[in-house]
Amino acid sequence: MERFCFKVALKIVALFCWNLTFSQAYLAGSVYYDATGYIEYRAGNMPLVISAPHGGNLEPTSLPDRSCNGCVLLNDLWTKSISEGVYDEIVDTSEFYPHLVINLLHRKKFDANRDRIEATDGNPKVEEAWEAYHTFIDAAKETVISEYGRGLFLDIHGHGHSLQRIELGYLLSKSEVQATDAELNSASLIEESSIRTLVSDNTQQYSHAALVRGQRSLGTLLDRKGLPTVPSLSDPFPQSTEPYFTGGYNTQRHGSRDTNGAIDAIQIELNQEVRFDDSTRLTLINSLAQSVLEFYNLHYSGEFTSDYNSSLDVEIIDTATTPSISFYPNPASDYLAINTNVDSLEVVVYNVMGQKVLSEKLISTEKLDISKLQSGLYIVKLYNQKRELQTKKILIR
Repeated sequence: MERFCFKVALKIVALFCWNLTFSQAYLAGSVYYDATGYIEYRAGNMPLVISAPHGGNLEPTSLPDRSCNGCVLLNDLWTKSISEGVYDEIVDTSEFYPHLVINLLHRKKFDANRDRIEATDGNPKVEEAWEAYHTFIDAAKETVISEYGRGLFLDIHGHGHSLQRIELGYLLSKSEVQATDAELNSASLIEESSIRTLVSDNTQQYSHAALVRGQRSLGTLLDRKGLPTVPSLSDPFPQSTEPYFTGGYNTQRHGSRDTNGAIDAIQIELNQEVRFDDSTRLTLINSLAQSVLEFYNLHYSGEFTSDYNSSLDVEIIDTATTPSISFYPNPASDYLAINTNVDSLEVVVYNVMGQKVLSEKLISTEKLDISKLQSGLYIVKLYNQKRELQTKKILIR
């Protein structure tokens, strides 16, 4: 109750704060609005900036609907409340405040993830909101750099693709994400990445490929919490026929690709299945907050350690040093043979929608009956005493 009252008080105070200039020193935990009242900024004191460009629902009649050629007018439903929920979880867990910038307008009025012309349709009032949105983000980044030297920018979106998984965008095209690890680690692809600076300066000296889809990538941290994500260790890249968002205007403008600057960026595209159901959405908020803190603590510093680091306490066995494990045949039809020297295995099979379709415990080397599964691509995960040993894709004909 005390925390709730404090937040309400902050919002009331914030209504009177905009008379101060953009160059002011913002107070961490306080809420500010721009002169239009359409942009909200929650000032922070940690090196994390969160942006929610497409979740607002204000539709003032004084503003015309955008009518540019090819304009996307649909909102990313629930992304505003998800971003606010992640903010609250991080505050509760770390006792630090991330920076959060929210567009309160409906996307049909203002698209905060486009350049000025497409975002505003030339409307002066909306242009003012566009300026404020990015000025708030710039102010947050300046604070991060001043206080910490380094930081991470996350742009939160929702996608409507039928394939139910989270998509992480690093400004790498689909074909570039499909590249081999050696190719991903080439100088040319590192220069294309929105986490370009992190590649050259991370605590564990991980490669670009490892940061994008390895054991300690954000995608794998999410996947291990039951949120199928691409790219990740179990789903390293989208197939040629699969839809995938690579990252947009905000990720490019505020990330380290073009400037080689101190702030890296990742676009997070959340699927409908994790956004639309109330209980699933709460799980998403918890897991996303946990994964973001873990990702930062792993690769930037351990300064914001928290109760959420539980997954780091689980022994994760690198596939390069695991006991001998082999799958065959692949493609398969009636059975999948698994050869291993591990005494007991739990085999869990997921379809491409992220749904568990089969789970069995095997003793040493046995055949897994897959004859009842429909043709298609599946993800197979192997566990021993709740430790994940290996993940592979299989094709069932």
